[in-house]
Amino acid sequence: MGVLRPLRAALFFYECLRVLLLLVFMFIAAPESTDSAFFPYFVYLSANALFPLMALFVWLNPEEHRNYLALYMAGKIISVVSFYVWGIFDSLEISGLDMARSIILLGGSTFINLADILSVWGAWALKNKIRRGV
Repeated sequence: MGVLRPLRAALFFYECLRVLLLLVFMFIAAPESTDSAFFPYFVYLSANALFPLMALFVWLNPEEHRNYLALYMAGKIISVVSFYVWGIFDSLEISGLDMARSIILLGGSTFINLADILSVWGAWALKNKIRRGV
């Protein structure tokens, strides 16, 4: 079980970094017109705040919280699919931003998307290795 400890820790620290990056991207992409325009971004961010909690629980007690990994992987797969849907249907909003903001937003979103794919692979490896009662 000690071999899996770095993978569990990496999963947790990635999720903390991911939420921090999402917060930064929220301020980059949000329109400057009104304060109420932040509400949809906060809703998205609050749902993503559950991922570090799941990773923390798996890191601290993997046998007991093994079932969270299936929920974690499902949420990540939904996140990856929604990234592509967002890229296809909402490209006009991105092109409406200035060049620097849109490059930061697209580059950061692509990085998060690729890292999410890797985190699904890592969670799958953890789920297959963790046995109840070991």
